[in-house]
Amino acid sequence: MKTDMKYAVAVLVDGDNASFENLEDVMGFVSRHGNAIIRRIYGDWTRKSLSGWKDAAGEHGFRLVQASSFTSGKNTTDIALVIDAMDILRDGLAGCFCLVASDGDYTLLAQRIREAGLPVLGYGEGKTPAPLVRACTEFLYADRMEGKPVENTPGYFLRRDMEYFDRAFEEAADGKTEVPLSLIGTALKRMMPKFKIKRYGCKTLGKLYEKLDRYELVRTEKGVAGAVRLKR
Repeated sequence: MKTDMKYAVAVLVDGDNASFENLEDVMGFVSRHGNAIIRRIYGDWTRKSLSGWKDAAGEHGFRLVQASSFTSGKNTTDIALVIDAMDILRDGLAGCFCLVASDGDYTLLAQRIREAGLPVLGYGEGKTPAPLVRACTEFLYADRMEGKPVENTPGYFLRRDMEYFDRAFEEAADGKTEVPLSLIGTALKRMMPKFKIKRYGCKTLGKLYEKLDRYELVRTEKGVAGAVRLKR
């Protein structure tokens, strides 16, 4: 998300599935986009496993929000966070949100905030489900700080987005056997507004489809790849 605008940011942290050790990194991420005017961490603070958050919260000016579990085995942290987020959105208290969590259950929240016209920053581990990552305007992986492998390699993105490549081909084909790459590209950009060929380790759309086992390029007499078809 490249912008010169500085936002009033609401930073909402799910203390149950984030690490207090990454809070400084989160604040550095947020500072590139604006000022964190709302800083809250959610969790059941009676649990000893969350005690590490207390010092980190004080150091970075966060408020600890109690999310009590009234039923055994039920986690209410995500519900408390979502309720507060919707209140902040309704009251216009922030111009940007930062959701610190690796839980795919926050996907709908990110989508709702974005639909209201506000950018959504995401921060989580490499295991964060792809739908949540896509729902955010920008997503930063915490794992890069720990030297852990992050699933953001070209091969990972190819596997993750395979359904879109197939759908774009079928939509652009419209019953034809050989499908122009230009039509496929148009369909992909409509389905994936942030679509970039380089993410998949390719320089052209033709090379991308050539990487997929199901397809082969159709070249002109001059050897130019202008279309794609299913392998025979």
